Amino acid sequence: MKILTQRKMVLAAFFVLAFAPCVFAGGKGDKGQGKPVAGVSWYNFADTFIANARSTLNKAAQTDGAIVIREADSLGEIPTQTSNVNNLLTQGVNILAVNNLNFNGKAELINQAKSNGIPLIIVNSDSPSEAEFALYEPVYHISSVADQSGQIMAEHAVKYWKAHPEADRNKNGKLDYVMLLGLVDHYDTQARAKYSIEGIQAAGVSTNLVQEAICSYQRNEAQNQVASILQARRDDVEFIFACNDDMALGAIEALKAAGFFKGPDSFIPVIGVDATAVAVQAIKDGTMLGTALNNPVILGNATYKVMKLLLEGKAINDATLAIPGTRVVGHHVYIDFVAIDAGNTADAAY
Repeated sequence: MKILTQRKMVLAAFFVLAFAPCVFAGGKGDKGQGKPVAGVSWYNFADTFIANARSTLNKAAQTDGAIVIREADSLGEIPTQTSNVNNLLTQGVNILAVNNLNFNGKAELINQAKSNGIPLIIVNSDSPSEAEFALYEPVYHISSVADQSGQIMAEHAVKYWKAHPEADRNKNGKLDYVMLLGLVDHYDTQARAKYSIEGIQAAGVSTNLVQEAICSYQRNEAQNQVASILQARRDDVEFIFACNDDMALGAIEALKAAGFFKGPDSFIPVIGVDATAVAVQAIKDGTMLGTALNNPVILGNATYKVMKLLLEGKAINDATLAIPGTRVVGHHVYIDFVAIDAGNTADAAY
């Protein structure tokens, strides 16, 4: 306990000394009218979930008035994000938040923050390893628990499959599915694809992969890919799993164009992740089976609160963060998913 207390005192002193100029007089590159500037690099402004998280973060900053947000759109490209981060650091931001695309480059990102003497928050992306966290103390990770989203996808599928024997359209006794992937190396994509199918199999349901397609979380790409799959293997498609709601909605459009959803005998279950407003409406309309709420409002508010606590040199824990729906574990801030289907769409309101 004594060692831990001493460590906390050292960290508190570090933050007071390191960031006092930023909090009280503006940093070296401050253009925030005496306020600290937070540089934020999002993976893609066009992503519906990210758009909601951005809006929440900016609103929190404007309402609180303590931090100026300077943000950049990486357009889904690693080189663009690398350039954005370099530009933000050159501008002398006082804290950096990155919705990281370069999943093999976290150590480099941490070392950049360390070299510039500023805290780093990795947002809505896979976590640094313990060895990477050890490189620099003021590094935090804020994200939903991706494994949960895959498990929720499995729960939706198993519930429907067991209640609807007609879902086995080709009568082979297996759940034949299409998997729509986001970014190839993105942990969320990997976890959702893995845990959804493992969860179905663990429930005693045999599965068969009809086809998987990389759609980069984009609605139009998913629509085009599913349209092609249906042309080739229409009778084999029984379920569609999409690693986010935008892709699920694209799949639904392709299914509609192919003549599905015109009656109870032409329903194909589509399952997504995020519980965006448009996806929840699709559930209400009866064209989407279910999703998993990944709350962008909690993400945006948690990101702002962690920024402020770090810049003020304060501890980050459940009590100081004080945002319902979050859990602080070490340098992680976890946001739990919530299963959403036709029976509880009201729970997706944010």
